[in-house]
Amino acid sequence: MATKRQVTLRFRDEYMKASKKDKGRILDEMCSVLGIGRSTARRRLTEAGRGRPSMSPAERPKRYSEQSRELLVQVWLMMDAPCAKYLKAMLPLWMPMLRAHGELADWDGFAFRELERMSAATMDRYLKKTRDAARPRGISTTRPAGELLRNSITIRKAGDELDGLPGNVEADTVAHCGPSVRGEFCRTLTVVDVATGWTENASCRNNAFANLSKAEALVEARLPFRIRSYDTDNGSEFINRDLIAWLQERDIEQTRSRPYRKNDQATVESRNNHVVRRHAFYYRYTVDELGLLNELWELVRVKANLFTPSKKPVARESTRDGRPRRVYDAPRTPWERLKEFDEADRAAGGP
Repeated sequence: MATKRQVTLRFRDEYMKASKKDKGRILDEMCSVLGIGRSTARRRLTEAGRGRPSMSPAERPKRYSEQSRELLVQVWLMMDAPCAKYLKAMLPLWMPMLRAHGELADWDGFAFRELERMSAATMDRYLKKTRDAARPRGISTTRPAGELLRNSITIRKAGDELDGLPGNVEADTVAHCGPSVRGEFCRTLTVVDVATGWTENASCRNNAFANLSKAEALVEARLPFRIRSYDTDNGSEFINRDLIAWLQERDIEQTRSRPYRKNDQATVESRNNHVVRRHAFYYRYTVDELGLLNELWELVRVKANLFTPSKKPVARESTRDGRPRRVYDAPRTPWERLKEFDEADRAAGGP
């Protein structure tokens, strides 16, 4: 093996500089010496001519100053850690208020101008280490309801198109149990409107209907529109006779997802992470801290619905190589989306 390597290195320099005709001659000579085929000889000479890649490539130079990168991290934390594309869209709305209230007094105008020029991809690259510092996981406490009662609720299928108006909501609960599900701990009900993304949260002491109905009523009172359909998973906190009767009294249609298919409720599942876990974290909250959680959601609802934009898929198209790709609209807050529905309703002669 050492002899073959030495022969290859001897022919390498001559082969890399030779013309096409001379390369053929060198290949023939190398094949006769080593007893190998032309394709093998060509591969050996080509690989030897490339050289070994550097073990420590040069670090990419920083285009933006350290001051602007520190400002980026600070603003990102104040905005509650959105993704870079949303952060970029939120800057014109947030920056004037943060500067007016003196939250960014440690930075000068140069850092602000650099931050405005940053692309979303650059922001993502600079925020990677901070964002990946901790990624905790929660515990699922969903218990399937009985099969007979569950089968009485209609499954919302992918082909069941909603009318696109506010009032079609998805609901789910999050357990604030920390690392253990023993004992009693708080639950948070999350309700999100599919059309606008409007999100409301309310906490209760457990999943019993007597407590969950209080959270339901609180959410219903906060929503700026009437609930018309109510889609949930198959947990026993939602699929029970008390809640079914409660929804029927209010003329609210109830649907459910398929068992063990979390993507059927992708909208509310994303809010469980982006709203509930992002603000209440993965801590354990006992009944004594129930009031604290509900005070938190009073503040979170303002930020989530008035100041946090999101994108929605509006179409599907194919790339040049035939792969499907979703097309999204421009990032807008739930409040902006709700106003558009209100303006369209008034233009059509509504109240």
